[in-house]
Amino acid sequence: MTKRLAALKVSDAQPREITSRRLRPRRPGRVLEAVCEVMVDQAGPMRVAHVHAAVEASLGEAVSVNSVSWVLASRSAGPSPLFVRVARGRYVLASTGS
Repeated sequence: MTKRLAALKVSDAQPREITSRRLRPRRPGRVLEAVCEVMVDQAGPMRVAHVHAAVEASLGEAVSVNSVSWVLASRSAGPSPLFVRVARGRYVLASTGS
């Protein structure tokens, strides 16, 4: 192994290019906007899994369920929350949930 590494250092071989699975980076707030759009269309509470599926369909690309869950959890706390947690894993828009 040491001989191979030494040979690679001496050679002019170009390192392999690392490519991302996503073609373009998401701009900040894109998942939040998608979650808000999905929640506006719903009259009642939604499960995180259903919000996640709707966000992926809306954006047309894979989104981490953790990103959706984080948006819902973080924006349901504080002085002016966007969402209200009505039960474990169920959220509704703050304007309709209050």
